[in-house]
Amino acid sequence: MTKEKKTEKKKPPRPRHEITFYTYPKFLFVWPLIAVGFLLWPFAHYRWVSPEALAWVYGVALVLVIVTMGLDLSRNYAVFWLVIVVALWMMILWLGGKGVTLFADIYHFFADLDPQYSANLGLIVSIPLLVFYGIMWLWTRINCKWRITHNEFEHYQFGRMDDSLARGAKRIRSSYPDFFELIVCLAGDLVIYDATGRRIIRRIRHVPLLPIVKKRINLILEATAVTTNELIEDESEATEAAEGEDQGAADEENGF
Repeated sequence: MTKEKKTEKKKPPRPRHEITFYTYPKFLFVWPLIAVGFLLWPFAHYRWVSPEALAWVYGVALVLVIVTMGLDLSRNYAVFWLVIVVALWMMILWLGGKGVTLFADIYHFFADLDPQYSANLGLIVSIPLLVFYGIMWLWTRINCKWRITHNEFEHYQFGRMDDSLARGAKRIRSSYPDFFELIVCLAGDLVIYDATGRRIIRRIRHVPLLPIVKKRINLILEATAVTTNELIEDESEATEAAEGEDQGAADEENGF
């Protein structure tokens, strides 16, 4: 006896009615320095890697964090400076072939520094920063919450709703004003325009994982547009049906 397999109908994904995200201060971008301090500790403690190599890794992380927090370098400027660096490197190689040793001397200066990484020093920096990072994370949950629904953009602070914008026909665009913020946290700004798309109503800064957040917002807006179209079609069909019934009743009264 063979059992008939019942085909299960896949349920459509549950429509999302709201999205919640948080904005952060620039202290958000210090996480690579915190992580490096903990990750490098076993390598330095058990001597798995030379202290000089670990020092260069820690130094690169430190420079990246400082540049991210201190500079706002747009994508176009980042490409421009990348071209400049490549051009300088090619010029250094060409001058080296001509017997100019200035840049080679600079390289040997840094190579001869022989920096030494200390595992304890990394922890001394990472542990207090982690504590402040946790305080910052808790503070954003209390005062920097954004909630987007089909109809409103709401900004919540502790004990009150600080701002509320009716959505209407507004446009939302994602902007990435800082190249390093994009690299470190995929962070950028959400820009809210009016219905004409010319005047900026609100700019929500430092939103981490912005591509994912923007994708979720698009799902809400698309669902809203589909629902609105369906309601318009249902109302027009109901109107046409009512007009047809009224016309039929009028024809019966006239003897047609």
